[in-house]
Order: sequence, then C-alpha cells, then structure tokens
Amino acid sequence: MLHIQKTSMRIKEFIYRLLPLSIIAFSTNQFAAHAQESIDISYSFGSILVHSPLIEPISANRVDGFSFTYTTKNKLGAQWKRYYNYPNYGFTYKYKSYNYPEVLGHAHSLTTFMQFSFLKQRRVFDVGFRGKIGLAYLNKIYDKDTNPLNTAVSSHLNIAAETQFYSKIRLHPVFIEYSYGLNHFSNGLVKSPNLGINSINHQFSIGTQFEKPIEKYTVPKEPREPYRTNEYWLYTVLGTKEVNNYDQRFTFFTLSLNYSRQISMINKLGVGMDFIRDGAATQYARQNFNYTGTDDLSYRFGPNLQTEFLFGRTNFFAAYGFYFGNTDYYSSRAYYKVGSKIYFNDFFAIVLIRAIPLFRAEALLFGVGYRISGKKQNAG
Repeated sequence: MLHIQKTSMRIKEFIYRLLPLSIIAFSTNQFAAHAQESIDISYSFGSILVHSPLIEPISANRVDGFSFTYTTKNKLGAQWKRYYNYPNYGFTYKYKSYNYPEVLGHAHSLTTFMQFSFLKQRRVFDVGFRGKIGLAYLNKIYDKDTNPLNTAVSSHLNIAAETQFYSKIRLHPVFIEYSYGLNHFSNGLVKSPNLGINSINHQFSIGTQFEKPIEKYTVPKEPREPYRTNEYWLYTVLGTKEVNNYDQRFTFFTLSLNYSRQISMINKLGVGMDFIRDGAATQYARQNFNYTGTDDLSYRFGPNLQTEFLFGRTNFFAAYGFYFGNTDYYSSRAYYKVGSKIYFNDFFAIVLIRAIPLFRAEALLFGVGYRISGKKQNAG
C-alpha cells in the first residue's frame, strides 16, 4: 500500500512538473520553424511504477534502455497542422531491460510518434511534448508454473505507448536532448493476467540533422474552414478478454450515445453514456471478490466526460466516466478510454483501449459509428 501511495505521489509530481509547459502548447503562431530530418541515439533509465500490490515484488530493479529514432522531413501540408505548431513525425526502435532476466526479461518496441513544440521559434532551443504508439515484443511472460510472479504481461506481443516531455539544444548539425516520460506495455487484456507494466524514464539523446534549419518563415494566411458546433453521435465496439486461470474467452460489448460541441479548430468537448456488457464480469467477481450469487453481473452503464483532438480525418479521443449502481464486485467504479476515430464523412471507425485507474486495461475494442452534425459556424 505504501508503494502505491508513493506511485500516486510520483504521478502527481509528473503532472505538476509538466503542466506549466502544457499550458503554452498549441499557441497561435505567425512564425514557426521546420524541425529538420534527423536521426538520434538515446540512453534511458528509470523505475517501474507500482500500480498494483502484485507488481511490487518485481519492481525493485532499475529499468535501462537505449533507442534509435528517425524524424522525417516536416512539410506544411494540411491546414490543421498550423494549429498544433506544425508537429513532426518519426519512428523509434527501443530496447528496455528490467534487470530481472528470469521474470521480466527485456522488451523490443517499434513505435511511431508525433512531436509538438511549445515554442514558435525553435532554431536553437526547443521544448515540447512527444506521444508514441506501436507494438512491443517482451521475451518473458506469465506462466503459472515457471513464471508466476510476472502478472504484468502474459503475451509476447503487446501494445506500446509512451509520453515524453523534452527539451532540446541544437548546434547544427548536432543536437542534444533530455526527456522525461512514462512508458506502458499491455495487451489490452486479450490474454490474462495483464496488469501491464509501466515505467517512468529519464532519457538523454544525441543526434544529427541532415539539413540546415530555416531561419524564419511566415505561416501562409489561409481562410479557416467553418466547423460544426454540435454533434450527436453513437458507436458500437466489440472485443474479447480473459479471466486469469479460467480457460474461456469472453466478449466485451459497448453501445455509446454521445453529444459533443466543437469549441475550436482543433478540439471538441462532450458528454456520453455507455451501455456495457462485459461477459467476464461475473466470473471475475467469483474469483476476486468471493461472489456467490446467481445474478448476472455483466451489464453496467454510466456517463462520461470526453474530449477529441482533431488531426484531419484521424482524431484522438479520450473520456473519463463512472458506473451507476452497485459496484461491490467490480475493481473500480471509475473508468477511462482512449483511442482513435477515423472519419469517412459522417461514418467513422473507432479503436479504443478501455481501462480503470491506474493503467489497468479492461479491453481492446474495435467498432464503427455515425454522427449527426449541426449547422456549420465560421471560425474566428
């Protein structure tokens, strides 16, 4: 319990330390500088976050790693990019060692990233945020006979996600960088047990740029596209999951009804109501909460608050909510979900990770939806 309290304090410290930087992100800019095509190599070190008592026995050792990153050439491109200060893209290969070879082993990950600078002019000095998503291979996984301590990971293939706040100094063609962030591996409870493994990392990088930075250029003035202020939309998603030590796969289904309002060229805020059928809930309650009743616990419902960041046709979506009713036999009343929506006019495809605090996945979900939009409003 003490370890978990310390983890909560470290997460709050992580947020409070970086919040002031986040406030100045995505400011309107008349001038900006291209980030150049580059490569870099990095060394990182950190520690495992204890988000469950079952993680504590495997969390004592330091986490080490190295990575190679390629950043592509940045072009002005679509109009939405200027509202994010022209973000950059790239790919990262990362190796991580948990220095516990017989239980946790090591991980190889390949991720794509989007990098957002907080500064309008960034020829020499830069600070910003980087988000990564991809796949990871972990060589050591849970086995009830040979590796029972590893309740974090039960499949070799996992989702890899990472957030970093960075500061960078460029002395063309060389640059150096320090970043601080959170790394996460999980299979989305496709296979159980799956508590996931999280680590906070300090990273030091050195790299080279392939072209000389542009001194300054004027962002072309283009008319802003009108946007729809009100949207009513629904979607259905479906996935499968397991319960530890139970040889059966269960279906996880959600019907979600939502209202959102676009408040700027890049952001929507809204509310929603989720109706859920979690086929694993009753069996999970019997194993973990000594449930002996005959009622089906699969059905839940509850409201959520949500936000959506717009990146052209592909948007980032996140929501936080809670369940109504009796939740004595569930791990948490609160839940959150993050993922992507890909629009095809008013139809969209959606991919979600549904989880409970802190960082414990409930399901990996895929689905489709439809929106009904209100009148368009001219942007200011």
